[in-house]
Amino acid sequence: MQYRAVSVLLAVALSAGVAEQSQPPSARQTVIRTTTQEVLLDFIARDKHQKLVTDLRAEDIEVLEDGVPQTLRSFEYRGERGQAAQRNEPMAPHTGAAAAAPQTLREINVVSLVFEGVGAENRREAAQAARDFLANDIDANTYVGVFTLNHRLALLQQYTNDASMLNKAVDRAMSGAYLEFAKDTEARPGSAEERGPAAKDRFTGPEKAMIQLSIAILTEQVGVQSLDALQRLIEAQAQLPGRKTILYFSPGLILPPEQPERFRAVISAANRSNIAFYTVDASGLDTASNIRIANAVRNAVNVVEEDPGEKPTDVKENLRSLAEDTGGFAISNTNDARMPLRHVMEEVRAHYEATYAPTSANYDGHFRTIEVRSRRPGIHLQARKGYFALPLVAGTSIAPFEFDALTALARQPAPRAFDFHAGVLTFRAGQQSTECRAVFSVPSQALHFTEDPKGKTFRIHVAFLALVKDGEDQIVRKISRDLVFQAPAEKRAEFERGEVTVTLPLALPPGRYHLDAVANDVDGGAASTRKVALVVPGAGGLSDLVLVRSHQGVEDRDATDPLEFAGGKITPEMKDTVSKANGGPEGIYFVLYPGANANPDVRIAVTHDGKVVTAGRVELPAPEADGSIRVLSGIPFSGLNPGVYEVTLTAVLGGKTSRRSTAVIVE
Repeated sequence: MQYRAVSVLLAVALSAGVAEQSQPPSARQTVIRTTTQEVLLDFIARDKHQKLVTDLRAEDIEVLEDGVPQTLRSFEYRGERGQAAQRNEPMAPHTGAAAAAPQTLREINVVSLVFEGVGAENRREAAQAARDFLANDIDANTYVGVFTLNHRLALLQQYTNDASMLNKAVDRAMSGAYLEFAKDTEARPGSAEERGPAAKDRFTGPEKAMIQLSIAILTEQVGVQSLDALQRLIEAQAQLPGRKTILYFSPGLILPPEQPERFRAVISAANRSNIAFYTVDASGLDTASNIRIANAVRNAVNVVEEDPGEKPTDVKENLRSLAEDTGGFAISNTNDARMPLRHVMEEVRAHYEATYAPTSANYDGHFRTIEVRSRRPGIHLQARKGYFALPLVAGTSIAPFEFDALTALARQPAPRAFDFHAGVLTFRAGQQSTECRAVFSVPSQALHFTEDPKGKTFRIHVAFLALVKDGEDQIVRKISRDLVFQAPAEKRAEFERGEVTVTLPLALPPGRYHLDAVANDVDGGAASTRKVALVVPGAGGLSDLVLVRSHQGVEDRDATDPLEFAGGKITPEMKDTVSKANGGPEGIYFVLYPGANANPDVRIAVTHDGKVVTAGRVELPAPEADGSIRVLSGIPFSGLNPGVYEVTLTAVLGGKTSRRSTAVIVE
């Protein structure tokens, strides 16, 4: 289900001055043009014998949105190998013969195999199920990729139709160490980070992971990480035409109990993007164990909540909901998944497509249910269950939390309920695109802390969003993150002394931009906005200088994140003011990109009122696998006298000199 046809306008009034200033009532508004008028809906039809039905006509079905019949604008059957077939012509059986190479993206079927939380005792079943799926002939129009989900998505095999390469990727997935449902509850004091705590405990049995009292905290953290990763995979495929398929192997899907809307948002995003999930329960045929797992989770939540209400604690039911609500189906309670996986491949190759313009043009953010009915008896239709009625911004759909953040941006005067900082750090520069990291930071004590006395926990919930605009005030990117952090009540004082910091990847062509950013304290009902100028370089072998608030070791380094190095992960300090009372930041971090140039000469200097306070040559570590050199250089800011200092880094790379400077105020 995708959206087409431009006609919905979302007016957002944004501050036109520098950060800290609000826009006068007469200032020009920015109009975000969105594409949300026509719904493209695909569905599968089977008879009572579970055979595909390929001869339906438009008059054979009825589509209802929120119970209201919709008028179809188009209807067609897309048969095997992605070719449009006649509506009355049945699909020929698949013979395994080589298909003609696809001529357009519209003809390509994209399938993603995603493995998450598959323990040692389930790997054989998961691997066998994946091989059973790949044993179906993969024709020239079908491309399959292999991923694991461990804090983040990791690509093990890029999209291909080479079954041999795909089976090798499955073997690699099953031999790796997985982040299981059991998580370490300790986090670095004083900071709520996007990454969340690291894993230490190993998953040795279904019940052991579920009976811990800390389940109330863990489900928030694990559930948010899983949903965020799936959301990113959906967004990456959203612009591809046609039906996309995600085959999700997991013994269960943990959801954040306090945020059921996040799960609905993932389903909505998948439905908007024509992505169908098929879930495979990696624990196989063990119905009694599945029931014990669900009961253990539910009982653990009940321990900390006298009246937990309806909580998404049945991890198996969550898998089923993800599949059925996006137009796929769940495979569970079986150790022989060959037949249902054959049905999955059939549905990858063949489906119906219908389009309609919703009768309601009120995009108010509520979840619209979709029902597809057959007027022919004995026909079962498998379709998506609905979507959030939200517009698109910068070509991508917005989530419910983003809708609230955009509303905050539209307020006049611009809200400034608390202090927060936003900015963009530039790293590897290129002529076409420069690698960046957007950074949002807000003092923890400025946010509302929601306490749970019975569970002895606290929670903070803050959402960040920024619209990146070019010199003509047109939106070129939208970046956001919804962060919920929960921890034991005894750690509240430590967290109140820290900062909530989120870093998000961003790629921009060289040029001048500005950010309209908002931090929304969801539980506190307050928000703040900022406008930040940004210049993105197109050349040079030196990143921005990053003031380091702290760095923390990580167990599973992300080599693609320029803020991670051999010593851990950098948390940037976005304020340029250093307090001697708090000890000050740890130093300056930067990344060199020497290319083929060997032995770069790098020097750092700190000056005050034009006089050199300290200077010296920087000793460089060994290069990373990608050739970059990532350096944390300690500077004793807390030992400096009050005043304004300038830190300058000069790097000579192959006869070319690159220089970066930043100002630091010591109080």
